[in-house]
Amino acid sequence: MTLWSIIPEEIVLDNVSTPTVYEEIECNNMKMLVEKISPTQCKVSRLLTTNPQDYLRPEIQPGSVLTYRLVLE
Repeated sequence: MTLWSIIPEEIVLDNVSTPTVYEEIECNNMKMLVEKISPTQCKVSRLLTTNPQDYLRPEIQPGSVLTYRLVLE
């Protein structure tokens, strides 16, 4: 895309941010889509589970911050 403008590039692209990277994880047999915010924390973006009871759990509602560690099997 080409943008022709007399406004400096720094001002035009000031609000452009990097795209958010999502990761699919499984926690306690529940799949969810999370956004990594630090090496040990992630923010829940979407629940991918089919169990209706999982959607009522306040600790995994979208927007909740989870602390996790990697488990190798």
